[in-house]
Parts: sequence; C-alpha cells; structure tokens
Amino acid sequence: MHSDTATVYRNEAAIGSSLKRIFEQNLIPGLTRQDIFLISKLAPKDQGYESCYQAVTESLRNLQVEYIDLYLIHWPGTAKLKLPDPQNAINRMESWRALEDLYHAKRLRAIGVSNYTLAHLAQLIERLHHNSHTSSHHPRSSQHGDASSISTPAIARTMVIPHVHQFEMHPRLFQKSLVDYCQHHRIQVQAYSSLGESRLVSLTPPPPPVMDSNYNTAPLPGALDIMPALICKYFPVPALVAANNASIDATADGLVSATAEIEYPKRAAQILLRWGLQHGAVVIPKSTHPERIRNNIDLFSFEIDPQDMAAMDAYSVEGERTRYCWDSTDVF
Repeated sequence: MHSDTATVYRNEAAIGSSLKRIFEQNLIPGLTRQDIFLISKLAPKDQGYESCYQAVTESLRNLQVEYIDLYLIHWPGTAKLKLPDPQNAINRMESWRALEDLYHAKRLRAIGVSNYTLAHLAQLIERLHHNSHTSSHHPRSSQHGDASSISTPAIARTMVIPHVHQFEMHPRLFQKSLVDYCQHHRIQVQAYSSLGESRLVSLTPPPPPVMDSNYNTAPLPGALDIMPALICKYFPVPALVAANNASIDATADGLVSATAEIEYPKRAAQILLRWGLQHGAVVIPKSTHPERIRNNIDLFSFEIDPQDMAAMDAYSVEGERTRYCWDSTDVF
C-alpha cells in the first residue's frame, strides 16, 4: 500500500489517524507497518537544516510512525525568497544535510528530491562529492523511540546520494538528459503527473486548478494525436476500434461518442503509464475510483514497441515542452 503525502498537502495527521485505527481495530487483517510505503515531503518554508529537521519530526508525529519510507525535498526554492536568491542553493544543501542525519538515524528509510532541474541535481551531487565530511550540525539527543524528538549519533557523516528524484514526466515533458543523469547516478526516477493532469487522457480536459505562481495555468495542449492508433494497436477490441473512429476533439454539436468517453481515457492512461515504466520510472497515478486504480495497475500485459516509444518521445521537443504542474527552472 502506497501513500504519497507532503507537509503542504495538510493530510499527514488524517493519514496517521487512519493508519492507527486500521492497525488497532484490525480493519485489514494481516496488514502491518511493513506493508505501508509512506512518502512525505519538505515544504518550501522549511528549507534549512534546523527547519527541515523540525519538519520531519512533525511529520513523524502527525503520521504516528517511527520512520518514513521515503522523504523528499519538495521544491528547490525557499518560500519568501526570490527565485534568483543564492540563499536558495545554501538552504537546499543544509536541508539535505538534515535528511542525511535523519537517514543515518533510521528515521527515514530513503531520501530524495522533487521538482529539481538537472542543474539543481548536479549541483547537489557535485557538492556531496566534494563535501563528504563531518558536520557540526547535530540536534540534541532525546529519549530513544520518541518520534516527536529524534536523536542522532554524533558520528562522522557518510555521503548519501539521493535515492529518488520525483518530477513531472510524460510524453510532452520528457527530459531525457535528466532521466539519463539519474540513471547514471543510480537515482530512481519517480514520475508524477504521468497523465498530464488528466489532459493527456481526457477528450474534454478540465480547467487547470488554481495554484501558486509557479504552477502553469495557461491554456495547454491535451491528448496526443497518435493515441487512437496506439490504443487500437495494443488493445484491439471492437469497443476500442469504435473509440478510434470517434474524433478526439468534440464533434460539431459539442459531443463525443459514449464509447470514446469510456474507453479512450482508460486505455490512454495505461499506455502513458507503460511509457513511463519502459523509461525506467516508477509511476504514481492517483485516483479515488477502484476501477481506475485496477486499470492503472494493469500495465504488464503488453509492451510498447521501440518505434512507438520513439514516436511518443518526439512530442517533447526542446523549447516546446509542456509543463502541466510546477516549473522550478528559474530557481537559483
């Protein structure tokens, strides 16, 4: 069972309470903490060693667990700092030092970053290679086992390369150089927004959500024009052939066929998620619908041909890439 949360989502306490109730009341017989994979993330306001350390302590308290399976720095910038401010880079490094200490203390089983550009990630890796020395930052010791106040041993630091990098990845935003860099350094890519905020799978995409100033809310392209042919190729059943015959765009009277509305999003999602898997990424689509969750898991009954993978990659052209979510390019 996988749960991807973050400080800014403001749902850690709810998740913690739910997990406690599930375990205490045995609502899912046989389920143990080891069956749950928890991810949380550092809020931009908490960048810096002490703030990061305290934020993780609070996350552990809210989630009511002794450890978090994966903890990420959510954003390369610091809240209230201007994007070009050099302090952003300093705060990122200090936050990483805090995560290293928490990792060595076994409060975090794995650590990583999110929304970093190639420049941000390379800067971190280069500094780790040149600065793997003992840190003077060590929080005060506390009683063992108290998740609200974590103890770290006063020992020499061991350099930790990020285990995971989570970023937006889909055919309209395929950053091959970033993926290659992660693979070279054995950093697992974790792709979010694999379906382009539903725009890549919906015949009538919803308007973008109202988010902060770094979130792309401009008019954006949607479904890939190659997708109907791919659906027919990899899911050649009559219902899908009918969907292929329906226009991706709304018809003259503003309607699309019922078959297309049902089948197109389902199969397009499977192909997009499979595309991410074949590029070596872990995909984490979100849904509250059991049927959609089952469809999103059904990714191993087919494999996309190399020529089709290349055709999907070709939608991401330098200078024409589409970000449906946040853009950290200008963060120093």
